[in-house]
Amino acid sequence: MMKIALLAAVIIASSFGSAYAAVNLEPINAFFNRGVSFVLKGELWQPRNEEGQPLTAIYYNGNNYLPVRAIAEALKIAVDYDGDTQTIYIGEKLGAKLPIFAAPMEIDNIYVTRSKDRKETLVKEKQYSEVLKIDQYGDIYFTLDRKYKRLVLNAAVISPGEEKVEFSLYNAGDMVGNTADTVLEKHVISPEDDVEQLIFNVEGLEKIKIHVQSPNLNPYIYARIVDTSYFDNEASAANDSSTDTIIK
Repeated sequence: MMKIALLAAVIIASSFGSAYAAVNLEPINAFFNRGVSFVLKGELWQPRNEEGQPLTAIYYNGNNYLPVRAIAEALKIAVDYDGDTQTIYIGEKLGAKLPIFAAPMEIDNIYVTRSKDRKETLVKEKQYSEVLKIDQYGDIYFTLDRKYKRLVLNAAVISPGEEKVEFSLYNAGDMVGNTADTVLEKHVISPEDDVEQLIFNVEGLEKIKIHVQSPNLNPYIYARIVDTSYFDNEASAANDSSTDTIIK
């Protein structure tokens, strides 16, 4: 019986330096196996490359091989490649940390704006370099590609805000379907609070939405998300008493 070797064929980098090839690459005789098909979770599945083109299994020495990236994408596992060390990372990188302003972000620039104005980056008597400014309500989208476990959001409500503010997490991935409107977690900050650390579990999510709004629909909330916020791969931990977790 032919076996499927899921992680052995690596097609991530498209070229290698001659020195690396001379030391590490060994030629083999292999074949494209156009007769093999794949069933993923009970449904016929066609592996594809990053450009969306169909991939064919490579048959070698009794095994069928596919690129790591195709398998990881199908199983919703993060995959990354470090060309300097020739290392393939399957799953989240331990110790990885990404500041929110370095993450792929989408805002509407009307209800949510990025600001480096020193008057607007002064939050609770501390000067920051950059903030997300939400004075009414708004949505912030981050593309994560399943590379991180936590979003550590440092946020506050500044004067003249008079209402509590909810920070709600949604799954915004392309395949989320009817659950797009389901709140995964929600944290609440009051105007009298200092800059609070809100920890969201984002493990396994490709794209997320953070919705910021008063529970009383008050349009004047004056919320700020500061530049010390980040994504990382630490284990999710319970937040303080200001946190309301809807679904953990």
